[in-house]
Amino acid sequence: MRLTRLAADGFKNLRQVELEPDPSYNLILGENAQGKTNLLEAVWALTGCRSFRGSRERDYLSFDGGNLQVEAGFQDARRQQSVRLCMVPGTVPEKKFWCNDVPRKSGELFSVFHCVVFTPEDLSLVTGGPERRRSYLDLCSAQLSAPMLSLVRRYQLVLQQRNAVLKQKLPQAQTEAMLQVWDGQLEQLGTEIAVQRAQYVRRLAAVCVPLYAQIARGKETVSLHYQSSVFGRDAQEILPDQSAPELVAQYGEKMQQSRQSDLLLGHTGMGVHRDDLLLAIDGKPAKEFGSQGQKKSLALALKLAQAQIYSKRRKESPIVLLDDVMGELDEARQAVVSTIVEEMQVFVTTCHPESVLSPNAGKRFLLKDGRLVSEL
Repeated sequence: MRLTRLAADGFKNLRQVELEPDPSYNLILGENAQGKTNLLEAVWALTGCRSFRGSRERDYLSFDGGNLQVEAGFQDARRQQSVRLCMVPGTVPEKKFWCNDVPRKSGELFSVFHCVVFTPEDLSLVTGGPERRRSYLDLCSAQLSAPMLSLVRRYQLVLQQRNAVLKQKLPQAQTEAMLQVWDGQLEQLGTEIAVQRAQYVRRLAAVCVPLYAQIARGKETVSLHYQSSVFGRDAQEILPDQSAPELVAQYGEKMQQSRQSDLLLGHTGMGVHRDDLLLAIDGKPAKEFGSQGQKKSLALALKLAQAQIYSKRRKESPIVLLDDVMGELDEARQAVVSTIVEEMQVFVTTCHPESVLSPNAGKRFLLKDGRLVSEL
């Protein structure tokens, strides 16, 4: 997949930015707070996903109160396509998407326009809580199988309903009847999500482990474990590629065992919303025992593995967005990254171009005060 043109106006501080990217390498230059990351965020917004910076949608709008529009042309494995985002200020800003001039829901774009983004904040894949790693697994799985996002959303809605019943303290017979309804749905959805995650962790381990060894120059080894609250610590070694009735029954049995505890605590303590991706370096938990350099290398390996898995499964590469991360790596690690993404279209932001290894080919764009000053 290649971005062939990009226009952004009114997205945060971006003003009338129009560019035709290089099909391989694009370096976005500028001082701090000039709009470099905003430009990558505008590209990412076209996937229909939430901001990788955690921005609220209303924060996409500029302070001057004008309309927002981001439009891109892209070439995938089949044809040339276009995608567009518009937002109008208001009490509740209205966000609309179009793909090839046809109105689309945000959730539909994720299966059309594909990006992988890596930022300094992605260190939280290693240092953050389980929710961060669950979201990573679900997002990666959805890039290969679009229904995964719908599964996760439905699970979250049903989980909210079940937790509401637990908090109401209704008569026992009424509570049991209502829980029976929600439990049946959670068992089906939760088992399918666990199976999808386990399948992705198997793929991830096959790519990430050698990638990390390459980045770390063979000095240490990494291992990945899908810890399921229902199916155990190494669920990726147990679960098959497809859900089965006996797995749903096992999920239901675990939920039944925790029901009394759930009633006392007022929330659901068992299920895929409590799972985690355990990361270890030389057999020790990376979060607790890894050095800062090791954690950065592991987070980078996870993101690069995501891009490689997507390329292999979908027979086309995603657009890769590297926000202010290359300059933090030494030359050897930068060289490894460059080798891995050399067949992909890459956008790199930096304040210090001298610290970034860049090929002779490609394009450089200079941003100042949210405007494209020049193409270098």
